Formats: sequence, structure tokens, C-alpha cells
Amino acid sequence: AFNLVASVVSRIRLYAAVVDNPADSPVPARNSDVIDARLAAAAERAITRLDSAYGGQAGLLRDAALNLSVSGECYLVQFPERKGSGLKESWDIRSTDELQLDSKNSYVIIPRRDIIGTSSSRSGANGIKLPNTAFVGRIWRAHPRYSEEADSSLRGLLDLCSELLLLNRTFRATARSRLNAGALYLPDGLSVAASPDPDYPYDDENDLNPGMTAEEAADEFEDQLMDAMTTPIRDEDSASAVVPLIIRGPAELGDKIKQFKFERSFDPALAQRADRVLERILQGLDVPKDIVTGLANVKYSNALQIDEALYKSHIEPLMLLIADALTVVYLRPALIASGFAEEDVSRITVWFDPSQVATRNDRAADADSGFDKMAVSYETWRRAHGFAATDAPDPNELAIRLLVEKGSLSPELTQAMIGAIAPEVMKSVRDAQQVDSVAPVPQEIQQILENATPPAPTEPAEEEEELPPALREGI
Repeated sequence: AFNLVASVVSRIRLYAAVVDNPADSPVPARNSDVIDARLAAAAERAITRLDSAYGGQAGLLRDAALNLSVSGECYLVQFPERKGSGLKESWDIRSTDELQLDSKNSYVIIPRRDIIGTSSSRSGANGIKLPNTAFVGRIWRAHPRYSEEADSSLRGLLDLCSELLLLNRTFRATARSRLNAGALYLPDGLSVAASPDPDYPYDDENDLNPGMTAEEAADEFEDQLMDAMTTPIRDEDSASAVVPLIIRGPAELGDKIKQFKFERSFDPALAQRADRVLERILQGLDVPKDIVTGLANVKYSNALQIDEALYKSHIEPLMLLIADALTVVYLRPALIASGFAEEDVSRITVWFDPSQVATRNDRAADADSGFDKMAVSYETWRRAHGFAATDAPDPNELAIRLLVEKGSLSPELTQAMIGAIAPEVMKSVRDAQQVDSVAPVPQEIQQILENATPPAPTEPAEEEEELPPALREGI
């Protein structure tokens, strides 16, 4: 369940933003006029630095979402650049078990659980010791009663999880008990029947041969019986795999052959209890239950609502928590340490772009309808359909499409539209007409047609040739 949430969060992009109006969403720092351009650039560089060695910024968000969903807290840890080693700076998310203090109160990363609590972990011998200049910041979901304690939806389900584990272990022990073949009771006086053999311990009257005692005959019978049982396991092509073992003895002893099983029986009540416990766990998780079960029992009409609920009720609050934590713990202290005023820095925040995950399934249809009604722009339509700005047609292609679609247009309308959409195309056409024309249009009139500013005069104004009255009125 939480892997699903973390995978969705990893597709969200972080960027530096400015709170111009508290009632509206923050705007990108580079597009804001209320802060200095240097501060906006520094904030963007600080966000770019959040690059994890385990998958970049996407990996950092994924690890943060997992830790906040499970335990409710984690640490943002910086590994400074180690000169001479070729290792670049890295910002990673570490769990509360992974980040420890050694005997000298220095931070140590414990990468494996088998050394936790040992003397080597306390001394940092098998851990990764952080330098004194490394940044360590705690990120946590505050408990509603004690604000410095961490909280998560899974913490309230630990008792149910323990019960489910106990039930699963009971089922496992029951299944393993069935691996035992039990015990087989055989009365004395039985033997393996075979073709006449002078060495067979019984004669025709079923009496023991004089040369073999009863104990020896019983031991030999047990050996032959065990061999008949185990031979098919070792060799599937043996005759014992298809031919039953024939046992001979007194008729009254046949009813006394018994098998005792040591297996434990499955209790249907325990299975029902396990289902109820699992149902309560799924209902208590901070993820829609139908998402966890894979939409197995959900109709398509309800699947759209589940997708919307997953983002609005679970992904967006988690991203708000991560963005606020990174703002308070990392971004603003880093900008203040760089020399910017605290009053200006207080406007800066970490914000996120959920366009890759928050698009509803019917948003493309909404964009089509809004575009037909001239309510949204080309850029909005492309974004709703998942296209980038680079996918837009260039002016030349747009002019050609327009001409092909409309068929025939009036010369004036064609000239005006091509001039507005693709002015370079119109200029090339006019230049070609000027070359072939017997009476080319004067340059001044050509500039008026192109709505361009006349070039600066190369001679003093008093020596400039006076324009004709009609042309002067047009200018």
C-alpha cells in the first residue's frame, strides 16, 4: 500500500515558489515580482541540490513518503562532497533506525540491521560516520497530543498487525504439521509376500524357519517395508512406484494395522478471524482500501472517484507535509545562511508540481470542451493531454494547416492571417513580388504595410526629402 503511495509521490516535481497572496497557490520564484532575482536564483539552486544518490530527487521523495507513511518520521541527511574521492554531494532520506549516535555523540549511518545494538555500532566501526559539517534535519508528522512525537496511520494498527502475524504463524505451523507422515502400527507376525524363496522366514504353515528368531524376522520385515516406501521417492522408475507391497500373515492381524497422524486440523474460525483482522488493517491505513486490493471488486464508474480520492485525500496532504518540512528544515535556513534577509526569505517556500499524477481521467475531455468554447488556451489543452510546449506546431506549419483546412480565402484575409501568424512567410512573399514587379512598392510604404518602424535617416533631417501628402497622411 505504501509502496504505491511512494511511487506516486516520486513522480511529483519540487520547485522554489513565492507566496504572493496567501489565498492563492504559490507562484514559481522566477515568475514573481515581489522578491529579488538573486534570491529566486539562489532558491532554485538550493532545490536543485536535493539530489539523492538513490534515484535523484524522485528517490528522495519516494523514501520520504515511505518513512512518513510507516513510522511517521525520517531524517534528511547530507553527505558533503569528499574531495579526492570523486563522490559528489548527496542528500538522502534515512530512517530513525539507520541514523544513530556513536559513543562520541557523532552521527553514524548503520546500513544493516545485523549490527544494530552491537559494540561495533556504538563505536561506529561498521557504520558510515558523517563529518561534523554534514547537515541532518528531522522530518516528522506531528502527533496530535505530543507535537514532537511522530505519528502515522500504521502506529495505531500495530496490535492488529501483531495479531495477524500470530494467526499466520498458527496457519504455518498447522501446514507444517501435515508434512509429518505420522506413525504406522503393525502387529507381530506379518511378513512381506514374495515368490518362493528358500531364505523366506516363513514356511507353508506360516511358522518361523528354524534358523531365524521372531525378533530377526520382525526387523527384516520392517526393513523391507521401509525400503518399499522410500524407493519410489528415490527412483520414480522403480517397480515399487506402481506395484503395491504385498504383506502376508494371519487374517486376524489385518484389522489391527493402523496409522496414527500427528497433523493439526485447520480451524475455520481462525481463518475468519484473520480475514476480519486484515479488513480492519486495510480500513485503518492512510490509503483507500480498494487501491490496496487492486480494484478487484470495484466497477469502472467508481474507479475514477478512487483515483481522485487517492490524490486529494492521501497524496496531496503528504506532499504538503514534505514541502513544508523541506521549507522549514532546509530551504529557508540555507538561504539565511547565504546572507539573504530573513524578511525576504520568509516569502520563499518549497512547492510541488503534481501535473504528472493529479490529472483526472476525464480532464482531457474537459480540455477539449473548454477549447471549443474558447475558455482555455492551446498551452492548457496540450498540458491536459500530456503534450509539452515543444510539441506545438511552428508558425509555418500552422499557416499551412490553416490554408489547407479553410480551402479558399479572400486575398486580404489570407494576407492578414499569414502576416499575423507567420510574418517571415509574408515577408518572403513580398520580397519575391518586389523582385518580379515592374513597379515595386517604395520602401516606406512597404514598412507601413509590415507595421514596422521606418529606419533612421542617414542624412540630417533638414536635408530629408519631403514625402508626398498622401503618403504623409498614411503615416
